[in-house]
Amino acid sequence: MLHDSILAVGNSTIQMGAYNDRIYLMSLAAEDGPKIVDEMIHMAVAEDLSKIFVKVPVSQALHFLSCGFEKEAEVPDMFDGDDGVFLSFYRYLWRKEQGDKEELDRVLSVAESKKGKGNVSTLPNSLQMRRLGPEDAHALAHLYGQTFKTYPFPITDPDFIRQEMEEGVRFLGVCEDAKLVGAASAEVAADGNSAEMTDFAVNPDYRKMGIAGALLRALEKDCTESGIKCLFTIARACSYGINSLFSKGDYEFSGQLKNNTNISGHLESMNVWYKIASD
Repeated sequence: MLHDSILAVGNSTIQMGAYNDRIYLMSLAAEDGPKIVDEMIHMAVAEDLSKIFVKVPVSQALHFLSCGFEKEAEVPDMFDGDDGVFLSFYRYLWRKEQGDKEELDRVLSVAESKKGKGNVSTLPNSLQMRRLGPEDAHALAHLYGQTFKTYPFPITDPDFIRQEMEEGVRFLGVCEDAKLVGAASAEVAADGNSAEMTDFAVNPDYRKMGIAGALLRALEKDCTESGIKCLFTIARACSYGINSLFSKGDYEFSGQLKNNTNISGHLESMNVWYKIASD
């Protein structure tokens, strides 16, 4: 798979390239704003990228909004002492147009009808869950390659997975004997206040066995026990299964990112869901 580059702009981190046809401000250093807004717009023009997508604290959002960014989702307590917002800047109108909007609305309606019903979290006796380490990187990369035709980050590269682990991303896996059949991860923010529940993958031969629900519950427990307050996900808006998983797990829907991510072969809209851990 081809992927976009991850770069430093000042002390902030962006992902940029033609693969997702966007710039994604992954981490904003306070000292880089507001000048980083103009820098990213200039970079998008130079590379002819159609979207800029940012995840920033509410306290940093005003300059983005004044420069033409639009709020697409908001998550409370994402940052230490501040809420988080997802903002998008569209250079071309076509990037905002959703030809599948009616289907995406149906997916969301079905998911929200299952709100708080709970996920099956008990695995069959033949399956075991464990934390994954660097020695599992090749098996993880193979599972992700089976699951996703394309993905916004190079998760089919074992070296990238090992780097993620070194940087504190927590991976859990479900195995049948030595075979890895399901996995997911929690990307913990640098301030330790939030974690993104992501990279859910289940071998097609092992679906409908409660694996995704068990992984989500285990990741939530792992995160909340270490003091993380805000749990969120950026889920494929077209997927009945993943949106229902988070709705049943009592997550709140907070917005939709239009045509945001190259996943499974084309640009897809993504739904943001969140849950605040109880004290």
